Amino acid sequence: MASGLSALEPGEFILLIVSIVGLAPILLRYTSEAKWFAVGYGCIVVGLIATNAEGIALGGVFNGIEHSVGIMGAGITFAYAVYDRRQTLVAAADDAAAESETNDGTAASVGIDAPEA
Repeated sequence: MASGLSALEPGEFILLIVSIVGLAPILLRYTSEAKWFAVGYGCIVVGLIATNAEGIALGGVFNGIEHSVGIMGAGITFAYAVYDRRQTLVAAADDAAAESETNDGTAASVGIDAPEA
């Protein structure tokens, strides 16, 4: 095991720098609608930090963090983000259909199944 910064692989270190730089716009443009995207991206950054730290010390521990938080955590978070977004869109479409039905007494088709105007 190499010691210090010589243990860092250049490709992994560059990925870490790019991900940290990319974290700035995500945090600056944070909205409640995109919260799960921010959490997923944070998991990726934690995984990249662990990837670089495993070459310096506690390789097994940081390898576990990389795979559990960085890869699995990001995957689960992004999958939930897609599910949550879909549920939000379906609820909005249902609300719009119910509102349209109460306004004119007819059911309106809303969403991806709606006929084009």
